[in-house]
Amino acid sequence: MDDRITSERPEQAGADKVLVIGLDGATFDVIAPLTERGIMPNLRGLMEKGSWGRLSSTIPPFTATAWSSFITGQNPGKHGILSFRNGRDRFNYDMQGSGFVDATCFDETLWRIMSAWGKRIGVVNVPLTYPAHPINGFMITGMLTPLEAEKAIYPTPLARRLDQDYAFDLDFIRRNESLQVDSFPPKADLIGQIRDMSRARSQTCVRFLQNEPWDFFMVVFTSTDRVQHFFWDDLEEILDRDTATSGTHLSAVQRSIYEYFRELDQGIGRLVDLAGPSATVLVMSDHGFGPAPTHRFYLNIWLEQLGILHTRSSHAVLDPEYWRVAIGRHKRLKAVLRRLLPQRTQDKASSTVRSASQGIIDWSRTRAYFVPLYFHVCGIDINVAGARREGIVETNGEYEALRDQIIQEAEQLKGPEGDPIVDMAARRETLYEGPRVTEFPDVILVLDPDYVGASSLAGTSLVEYHSPGRPGEHRQDGIFIAVQPFAPSRGHEIANLSLIDV
Repeated sequence: MDDRITSERPEQAGADKVLVIGLDGATFDVIAPLTERGIMPNLRGLMEKGSWGRLSSTIPPFTATAWSSFITGQNPGKHGILSFRNGRDRFNYDMQGSGFVDATCFDETLWRIMSAWGKRIGVVNVPLTYPAHPINGFMITGMLTPLEAEKAIYPTPLARRLDQDYAFDLDFIRRNESLQVDSFPPKADLIGQIRDMSRARSQTCVRFLQNEPWDFFMVVFTSTDRVQHFFWDDLEEILDRDTATSGTHLSAVQRSIYEYFRELDQGIGRLVDLAGPSATVLVMSDHGFGPAPTHRFYLNIWLEQLGILHTRSSHAVLDPEYWRVAIGRHKRLKAVLRRLLPQRTQDKASSTVRSASQGIIDWSRTRAYFVPLYFHVCGIDINVAGARREGIVETNGEYEALRDQIIQEAEQLKGPEGDPIVDMAARRETLYEGPRVTEFPDVILVLDPDYVGASSLAGTSLVEYHSPGRPGEHRQDGIFIAVQPFAPSRGHEIANLSLIDV
């Protein structure tokens, strides 16, 4: 027996359909020049027909946090997701420990609400939808779907209609219970994989729009995020050139990037055509993109200099945690090791030093410490009696005074060129609202995007040069385009849009 959710509520005859196309990480900094050069005419047509504007993401501007807010209509203080991970150890750079967040984290979602009202729903590749669950329609799960997933498609017989080359994500992204952060394929292979994944996604959506009844259909193309993470340097070079063709003074990889965007736009045009002239079309991204940071800011060292964090002395002559950090603080020795050691060895050593840094903190005297959220969005946890934690609502003067001090000091931080390091410093309850707020770090710092927050205590100064593992990283402003068939405005730009409003 089919266990799809159904409703006794009758559907309104002739109700307009809604098509939502998610372009993960899309930014007008890339999309606008590509539409102007004729590479993405279908997106340009949607902008000319409807309304559009930059869409401010969540804090942090991060896939899991942002799409969770869209799926639930809630701010992070209510859905509780600031990371790909669940549990107390979820805020860490290594992405190890607790399990991934997934669809079981949400009690109520957009598709469950619409299903209950008898609307026919199609959901394809939306992050955090695994495991697939009953809705009044069909679902193919998205990012963080395990490689050998058994619950990635609802209803199950739908799996027979997927092409063999359909991919939930790039094969190398997820490794069992971890995410791969290095050892990426060569660029030529990588852009080929991304194009194949995107084409298969478009073809699958076309087939479902043609053959399945639907009132609301949503697909997310994660390929835009992958292209910008791994090819931002190429995109900057492409967009800096005044050319409207894909073959003028471009490398083979750059020509392939151009073709990727052309193919993506063609797929978007096909989906819009199949939705029909009376459908409302929304195109949106969860966040924007920009160049990766080139500076590393050592937050725990900063807290140590303020007298808020304290380290222990060596327990013995052979104290590996202590000596790893001590060597890392020796400027000349650190420079020599960077020249002599291969990059992979340096990366492994950095991970070891991060762990060692936690091991030499004197927790009995430390009143606050750094908690990573995203590369430039940083948490500070307070470690004093009366600090608010889950189940503890009392606060005291020391707790609030310490938060005040951290925020005031953060606002005064200057980089090597005299520019502010911190764009915003705030209490968690200033940014978020809801029952999950007490799970979050007590103070949130949003750094200038050219800085990445570092937990290590092995820095030679507060700020050091940072060599990013990939050329592109997230930014706050994504994109939003809305075409409503009977709306009077055409080509109208809207200001001050927020993702949660969508």
